[in-house]
Amino acid sequence: MKAKLERSRQSARECRARKKLRYQYLEELVADREKAVIALRKELEMYRQWTLELDSGQVPEGLQAMLEEFGSLKREQPNSN
Repeated sequence: MKAKLERSRQSARECRARKKLRYQYLEELVADREKAVIALRKELEMYRQWTLELDSGQVPEGLQAMLEEFGSLKREQPNSN
């Protein structure tokens, strides 16, 4: 009976340890996703600002560099023909 009780306690300790690790993993996952969301919102806001500048007839800072980079990436890709 004493051995069974000790096994039960050990099992409970292991279960709590696994649960703690699982929660830590999930918290890290959520933090990483929140950082990604913040980065995407920042990028979206930059594009919104660019559209406003383009609508007013201005060339946004950084747009030309991005287009040139995109063009060079496109040229590097092999043709699928």
